[in-house]
Amino acid sequence: MDNKIGEKIALARKEKGLTQKELGDKLFVTDKAVSKWERGLSLPDISLFDKLSKVLDIDMYSLIGLENDSNDYKMKKQFRKRLIIIFIFVLIIVFMFLFKMVSFGYVTEHFRYSNKLINLGVPKFSFLMQNKENNYSFKSFRGKEVLKNEVKDFLNTLDFMTCNDTVYYYDKNSDVTIIDYNVISNLLYSTISYSVRSGNYCDRFKVVEYGDILGGLNKRRYTDNDNIYIEFIPSYIEENSFVSHLIIVDKNTDEVLEDSSGTFEIKGNELIYFREKINKESIDVPNKSIFKIKDKKLILEDNYLYDYIDVVVL
Repeated sequence: MDNKIGEKIALARKEKGLTQKELGDKLFVTDKAVSKWERGLSLPDISLFDKLSKVLDIDMYSLIGLENDSNDYKMKKQFRKRLIIIFIFVLIIVFMFLFKMVSFGYVTEHFRYSNKLINLGVPKFSFLMQNKENNYSFKSFRGKEVLKNEVKDFLNTLDFMTCNDTVYYYDKNSDVTIIDYNVISNLLYSTISYSVRSGNYCDRFKVVEYGDILGGLNKRRYTDNDNIYIEFIPSYIEENSFVSHLIIVDKNTDEVLEDSSGTFEIKGNELIYFREKINKESIDVPNKSIFKIKDKKLILEDNYLYDYIDVVVL
């Protein structure tokens, strides 16, 4: 008979400082029964194993030789716990990757700018909106590249304008221009920002350019001779862009030959006047007139006033 159990009983008994008789008395068996256990001639009754392990202060499973199975069970339990932790960790990583890298689109939010409401495209799940003068910013935990793409999707709904070698984005509904945008990332979050200006921003550059070419905008330009008086005022009005007003009077009869208004643009060395409204017309006037620009003066190319003046110079 395998005497491993007996050897463990004898070793534990001696470590506790008990005689065979003292151990037997605690278990209500004879010292001879204990002796037989230790010599491997018999085994304790199964009902005694629990009390025997307590008296000897040893694990019952270790006593009967099941310590390996017990350890295997513990190891398997620990392995399952570790596997669950790893699985949860992987799920978190996958979720974070999807949240940062998958596009969720943007929403169009309304913000107050000056005395009006403007529209800005805000990537979903953004937070902490801040406004400082002409700048609006938002925070997001999502990835930089996907946020830039969502901002570009919004900008693609606006009108592109190119001036000063730069592309700007004009929202004609709000009458504002987005002159710059950016997405900056750090370790924790990304910041989306817009810089906006009122009106058509490219017009600001044209104001300077046109002013240099013409020697100033909002400046009355006129011709006054014996037969006719001509007044032409090219102006810039922010709400209506570049506008002009032309009035022509026959000085001999005081008759208004033309009273019109419209818009103009400058291409190269020419100013093109587009009549959009004719308040009074006593002569045939074209829908469009072209003036040559020379030394900051305007010279009418197609002189429809030849009955009154040979050359129109304003």
